[in-house]
Amino acid sequence: MTFYLDESLRLTKQGDDVFTAKTDSKYWNLIGPYGGWIAALLMKTILEDNDVNGFEPVALTVDFMKAPAEGPIVVKRSCDRAGRTMSFWRADMETADGKPCARAMLTLAAQRETLDFSQSRMSEVPPAESIAIMDTQILPIKWARLYETRVALGQMGATNPDSRSLVWIREADGRPLDHISLTAICDSPFPRLFLATGRPSNISTVSMTTFFHASRAELGEIGNAPILADSHCERSTGGFYDQHARFFAADGRLLAASQQMVWYDRPI
Repeated sequence: MTFYLDESLRLTKQGDDVFTAKTDSKYWNLIGPYGGWIAALLMKTILEDNDVNGFEPVALTVDFMKAPAEGPIVVKRSCDRAGRTMSFWRADMETADGKPCARAMLTLAAQRETLDFSQSRMSEVPPAESIAIMDTQILPIKWARLYETRVALGQMGATNPDSRSLVWIREADGRPLDHISLTAICDSPFPRLFLATGRPSNISTVSMTTFFHASRAELGEIGNAPILADSHCERSTGGFYDQHARFFAADGRLLAASQQMVWYDRPI
Protein backbone atom coordinates (compact mmCIF):
# COMPACT_ATOMS: atom_id res chain seq x y z
CA MET A 1 0.00 0.00 0.00
CA THR A 2 1.22 3.49 -0.85
CA PHE A 3 0.53 6.02 1.90
CA TYR A 4 -0.22 9.67 1.37
CA LEU A 5 2.94 11.02 3.02
CA ASP A 6 5.10 8.96 0.66
CA GLU A 7 3.14 10.15 -2.38
CA SER A 8 3.51 13.74 -1.21
CA LEU A 9 7.28 13.42 -0.71
CA ARG A 10 7.94 11.98 -4.16
CA LEU A 11 11.33 13.12 -5.52
CA THR A 12 12.63 13.23 -9.08
CA LYS A 13 16.39 13.02 -9.51
CA GLN A 14 17.78 15.72 -11.82
CA GLY A 15 21.49 15.05 -11.43
CA ASP A 16 24.09 14.20 -8.83
CA ASP A 17 22.53 15.12 -5.47
CA VAL A 18 19.88 17.37 -7.05
CA PHE A 19 16.16 16.58 -6.87
CA THR A 20 12.87 18.24 -7.69
CA ALA A 21 9.57 17.92 -5.84
CA LYS A 22 6.25 19.73 -5.61
CA THR A 23 4.49 21.36 -2.71
CA ASP A 24 1.28 19.64 -1.66
CA SER A 25 -1.91 21.55 -0.89
CA LYS A 26 -3.03 18.85 1.55
CA TYR A 27 0.04 19.61 3.69
CA TRP A 28 -0.68 23.33 3.64
CA ASN A 29 -0.38 25.51 6.71
CA LEU A 30 -1.79 29.05 6.87
CA ILE A 31 0.73 30.67 4.51
CA GLY A 32 2.80 27.80 3.12
CA PRO A 33 3.70 24.14 3.49
CA TYR A 34 3.55 22.56 6.94
CA GLY A 35 6.99 22.76 8.54
CA GLY A 36 6.95 19.07 9.40
CA TRP A 37 6.42 18.27 5.72
CA ILE A 38 9.39 20.45 4.75
CA ALA A 39 11.58 18.77 7.39
CA ALA A 40 10.50 15.30 6.24
CA LEU A 41 11.20 16.17 2.60
CA LEU A 42 14.69 17.44 3.45
CA MET A 43 15.45 14.26 5.40
CA LYS A 44 14.10 12.08 2.59
CA THR A 45 16.28 13.94 0.08
CA ILE A 46 19.38 13.00 2.06
CA LEU A 47 18.33 9.36 2.40
CA GLU A 48 16.92 8.94 -1.13
CA ASP A 49 18.89 6.52 -3.33
CA ASN A 50 21.87 7.05 -1.05
CA ASP A 51 24.27 4.54 0.47
CA VAL A 52 24.61 5.89 4.01
CA ASN A 53 26.43 2.81 5.33
CA GLY A 54 23.41 1.63 7.31
CA PHE A 55 23.52 4.73 9.51
CA GLU A 56 20.30 6.02 11.08
CA PRO A 57 19.12 9.56 11.94
CA VAL A 58 20.38 10.95 15.24
CA ALA A 59 19.69 14.69 14.98
CA LEU A 60 18.05 17.00 12.44
CA THR A 61 18.08 20.81 12.45
CA VAL A 62 15.92 22.71 9.97
CA ASP A 63 15.96 26.48 9.44
CA PHE A 64 12.85 27.87 7.78
CA MET A 65 13.85 30.96 5.80
CA LYS A 66 10.84 31.59 3.54
CA ALA A 67 7.78 29.50 2.78
CA PRO A 68 7.80 28.32 -0.83
CA ALA A 69 4.79 29.12 -2.99
CA GLU A 70 2.68 26.34 -4.45
CA GLY A 71 4.46 24.53 -7.24
CA PRO A 72 7.86 23.00 -8.01
CA ILE A 73 10.81 23.14 -5.62
CA VAL A 74 14.44 22.06 -5.90
CA VAL A 75 16.33 20.24 -3.14
CA LYS A 76 20.11 19.74 -3.15
CA ARG A 77 22.12 17.58 -0.79
CA SER A 78 25.77 17.37 0.18
CA CYS A 79 27.92 15.46 2.66
CA ASP A 80 30.16 17.57 4.87
CA ARG A 81 31.94 14.58 6.40
CA ALA A 82 31.53 10.81 6.47
CA GLY A 83 33.40 8.73 9.02
CA ARG A 84 33.38 5.18 10.31
CA THR A 85 30.58 5.72 12.83
CA MET A 86 28.90 8.99 11.79
CA SER A 87 28.20 11.16 8.77
CA PHE A 88 27.06 14.76 8.49
CA TRP A 89 24.74 15.85 5.69
CA ARG A 90 23.12 19.03 4.46
CA ALA A 91 20.03 19.61 2.31
CA ASP A 92 18.93 22.93 0.83
CA MET A 93 15.46 23.71 -0.51
CA GLU A 94 15.02 26.37 -3.19
CA THR A 95 12.25 27.67 -5.38
CA ALA A 96 12.42 26.78 -9.06
CA ASP A 97 14.15 30.12 -9.72
CA GLY A 98 16.84 29.52 -7.10
CA LYS A 99 15.57 31.45 -4.06
CA PRO A 100 16.38 29.73 -0.72
CA CYS A 101 13.45 28.43 1.34
CA ALA A 102 14.85 26.07 3.99
CA ARG A 103 18.03 24.26 4.95
CA ALA A 104 18.67 21.17 7.00
CA MET A 105 21.60 19.52 8.74
CA LEU A 106 21.21 15.80 9.43
CA THR A 107 23.53 13.68 11.56
CA LEU A 108 23.50 9.96 10.81
CA ALA A 109 25.21 7.31 12.92
CA ALA A 110 25.53 3.60 13.54
CA GLN A 111 23.39 2.12 16.31
CA ARG A 112 25.51 0.43 19.01
CA GLU A 113 24.98 -1.64 22.15
CA THR A 114 25.66 0.82 25.00
CA LEU A 115 24.49 1.73 28.48
CA ASP A 116 20.91 3.07 28.51
CA PHE A 117 19.99 5.80 30.97
CA SER A 118 17.29 8.47 31.11
CA GLN A 119 15.49 10.75 33.52
CA SER A 120 12.62 11.36 31.09
CA ARG A 121 9.33 9.69 32.02
CA MET A 122 6.02 9.71 30.22
CA SER A 123 3.26 11.55 32.09
CA GLU A 124 0.23 9.77 33.46
CA VAL A 125 -2.33 10.09 30.69
CA PRO A 126 -5.46 8.19 29.65
CA PRO A 127 -4.88 5.67 26.86
CA ALA A 128 -5.51 6.91 23.35
CA GLU A 129 -8.57 4.74 22.75
CA SER A 130 -10.36 6.32 25.73
CA ILE A 131 -10.12 9.86 24.27
CA ALA A 132 -12.35 11.18 21.50
CA ILE A 133 -10.77 11.94 18.12
CA MET A 134 -10.44 15.67 17.51
CA ASP A 135 -12.47 17.07 14.62
CA THR A 136 -9.59 18.52 12.62
CA GLN A 137 -11.88 19.33 9.68
CA ILE A 138 -12.89 22.55 11.44
CA LEU A 139 -9.30 23.82 11.56
CA PRO A 140 -7.99 26.22 8.88
CA ILE A 141 -4.75 24.24 8.56
CA LYS A 142 -5.13 21.41 6.05
CA TRP A 143 -2.22 19.26 7.22
CA ALA A 144 -3.90 18.53 10.55
CA ARG A 145 -6.61 16.56 8.71
CA LEU A 146 -4.02 13.96 7.74
CA TYR A 147 -3.53 12.93 11.39
CA GLU A 148 -5.72 11.23 13.94
CA THR A 149 -5.42 13.48 16.99
CA ARG A 150 -6.70 12.81 20.52
CA VAL A 151 -6.19 15.64 23.02
CA ALA A 152 -5.68 14.64 26.65
CA LEU A 153 -4.62 18.15 27.75
CA GLY A 154 -4.54 21.50 25.97
CA GLN A 155 -7.69 21.85 23.91
CA MET A 156 -7.56 24.42 21.12
CA GLY A 157 -9.72 27.44 21.89
CA ALA A 158 -9.28 27.12 25.66
CA THR A 159 -6.92 29.36 27.62
CA ASN A 160 -4.08 27.37 29.16
CA PRO A 161 -1.57 29.79 30.79
CA ASP A 162 1.24 27.24 31.09
CA SER A 163 0.69 26.28 27.41
CA ARG A 164 1.26 22.59 28.08
CA SER A 165 -0.42 19.91 26.00
CA LEU A 166 -0.60 16.11 25.92
CA VAL A 167 -1.79 14.72 22.60
CA TRP A 168 -1.99 11.23 21.12
CA ILE A 169 -1.30 11.32 17.39
CA ARG A 170 -0.78 9.01 14.41
CA GLU A 171 -1.06 9.01 10.61
CA ALA A 172 -4.77 8.89 9.73
CA ASP A 173 -4.28 6.58 6.73
CA GLY A 174 -2.51 3.88 8.73
CA ARG A 175 1.06 4.59 7.61
CA PRO A 176 3.53 2.90 9.98
CA LEU A 177 6.01 5.03 11.85
CA ASP A 178 9.57 5.54 10.63
CA HIS A 179 12.10 8.35 10.92
CA ILE A 180 10.57 10.31 8.04
CA SER A 181 7.02 10.23 9.38
CA LEU A 182 8.29 10.86 12.93
CA THR A 183 10.08 13.96 11.63
CA ALA A 184 6.79 15.30 10.29
CA ILE A 185 4.94 14.46 13.51
CA CYS A 186 7.55 16.26 15.61
CA ASP A 187 6.22 19.57 14.25
CA SER A 188 2.58 18.66 14.96
CA PRO A 189 2.07 20.20 18.44
CA PHE A 190 -0.11 23.25 17.98
CA PRO A 191 1.59 26.60 18.66
CA ARG A 192 2.10 27.31 22.35
CA LEU A 193 0.88 30.89 21.86
CA PHE A 194 -2.51 29.62 20.69
CA LEU A 195 -2.85 27.47 23.82
CA ALA A 196 -1.63 30.19 26.19
CA THR A 197 -4.06 32.81 24.87
CA GLY A 198 -6.94 30.70 23.62
CA ARG A 199 -6.86 32.19 20.13
CA PRO A 200 -4.64 32.19 17.04
CA SER A 201 -2.04 34.84 16.15
CA ASN A 202 0.52 35.23 13.41
CA ILE A 203 3.42 32.85 14.06
CA SER A 204 6.24 31.28 12.08
CA THR A 205 8.78 28.65 13.12
CA VAL A 206 12.31 29.95 12.57
CA SER A 207 14.32 26.86 13.49
CA MET A 208 13.52 23.33 14.66
CA THR A 209 15.85 20.65 15.99
CA THR A 210 14.79 17.04 16.51
CA PHE A 211 16.75 14.41 18.43
CA PHE A 212 15.94 10.80 17.54
CA HIS A 213 16.20 8.33 20.40
CA ALA A 214 14.54 5.35 18.71
CA SER A 215 16.15 3.07 16.16
CA ARG A 216 14.57 2.04 12.88
CA ALA A 217 13.74 -1.33 14.45
CA GLU A 218 12.02 0.26 17.46
CA LEU A 219 9.87 2.45 15.25
CA GLY A 220 8.97 -0.57 13.17
CA GLU A 221 7.63 -2.30 16.29
CA ILE A 222 5.23 0.60 16.91
CA GLY A 223 3.63 0.41 13.48
CA ASN A 224 0.68 2.81 13.30
CA ALA A 225 -0.05 2.88 17.03
CA PRO A 226 -0.60 6.38 18.47
CA ILE A 227 2.34 8.13 20.09
CA LEU A 228 2.11 10.79 22.81
CA ALA A 229 3.32 14.35 22.23
CA ASP A 230 4.10 16.14 25.51
CA SER A 231 4.73 19.82 24.70
CA HIS A 232 5.41 23.04 26.59
CA CYS A 233 7.02 26.49 26.36
CA GLU A 234 9.79 27.77 28.63
CA ARG A 235 9.45 31.48 27.82
CA SER A 236 8.00 33.90 25.27
CA THR A 237 9.52 37.37 24.98
CA GLY A 238 10.64 39.93 22.43
CA GLY A 239 8.61 38.41 19.62
CA PHE A 240 9.93 34.85 19.98
CA TYR A 241 8.98 31.82 22.06
CA ASP A 242 10.46 28.35 22.38
CA GLN A 243 8.51 25.14 22.05
CA HIS A 244 9.74 21.86 23.50
CA ALA A 245 8.18 18.46 22.89
CA ARG A 246 8.85 14.85 23.79
CA PHE A 247 7.32 11.95 21.88
CA PHE A 248 6.61 8.65 23.62
CA ALA A 249 5.43 5.20 22.59
CA ALA A 250 2.43 3.91 24.52
CA ASP A 251 4.75 1.75 26.65
CA GLY A 252 6.64 4.86 27.84
CA ARG A 253 9.72 4.66 25.60
CA LEU A 254 11.01 8.07 24.54
CA LEU A 255 11.18 8.11 20.75
CA ALA A 256 12.25 11.67 19.99
CA ALA A 257 12.55 15.15 21.45
CA SER A 258 12.22 18.41 19.57
CA GLN A 259 12.72 22.09 20.21
CA GLN A 260 11.72 25.11 18.16
CA MET A 261 12.16 28.85 18.14
CA VAL A 262 9.02 30.56 16.90
CA TRP A 263 8.46 34.15 15.75
CA TYR A 264 5.18 35.84 16.69
CA ASP A 265 3.68 39.35 16.47
CA ARG A 266 1.10 39.27 19.27
CA PRO A 267 1.21 42.71 20.98
CA ILE A 268 0.97 43.17 24.74
